[in-house]
Amino acid sequence: MITKKAILAAMLAAPAALAIAVPANAQVAGIAYANPTSVVASSKAFATANQQISTTYKAAFDQMQQRRTALENELKPLVAQLDANKDGKVSEEEGKAAQNAKNPAIEKIRTAQTNAQNDLGRLSNPAARAELFAIESVLRQYEAAQLRVVNARKISVVLSPEVFMYAPDSANISQAITAEIDKVAPTVSIQPPADWQPSRETLAIQQQIAQAAQLQAYQQQAAAQRGAAPAAAPAAGAATQPAKPAEPR
Repeated sequence: MITKKAILAAMLAAPAALAIAVPANAQVAGIAYANPTSVVASSKAFATANQQISTTYKAAFDQMQQRRTALENELKPLVAQLDANKDGKVSEEEGKAAQNAKNPAIEKIRTAQTNAQNDLGRLSNPAARAELFAIESVLRQYEAAQLRVVNARKISVVLSPEVFMYAPDSANISQAITAEIDKVAPTVSIQPPADWQPSRETLAIQQQIAQAAQLQAYQQQAAAQRGAAPAAAPAAGAATQPAKPAEPR
């Protein structure tokens, strides 16, 4: 984004020749890396926007939960028809047998799932659109915030972490950029204009944040199933922070 789009493009389009081992004084030497997804997810504005979205669209979220419950209840008797040995689950063999026998329950299951997905998409769309607008509003602050960090730390080049073979923690300026955004834009609107459409970068960042949240939920569920206490939920930035470039051992 040397405009917003240019920063993202420049970070991702760094030539392969730059994928070299970076010395420990990377930032002092003028080279740093940052991740826009981490910056957005860690910002105060995004956290506040999510709180507002949870309140504003609570009725829709409640309806979504009710629709998921209705789907589960609808599927239970249909799935039971595929459970030949009545052990409470459908094995791969049982599924194949039902398909070969053209069991009508299979088509009913597919139809029920499709209808539920359509309903959930309709119910979630306003909240998802509000979140996208908040993400894009934070991204509008990215260029100026990055420039302030670059000037303050005398950085010459900012790259994506993926192009490094090695970099120390000090080379990561994502948190510094977030701090700058927090100073000037601690809140953003969640009400997009009627004709507003999100950019491709905004859509990609929302997807990455959602994937990180799903992974965190899966890890906590797995820990609970093992009988271990789930780890404390990390901050949003930590959840979306990509792995730091590998350090030599």
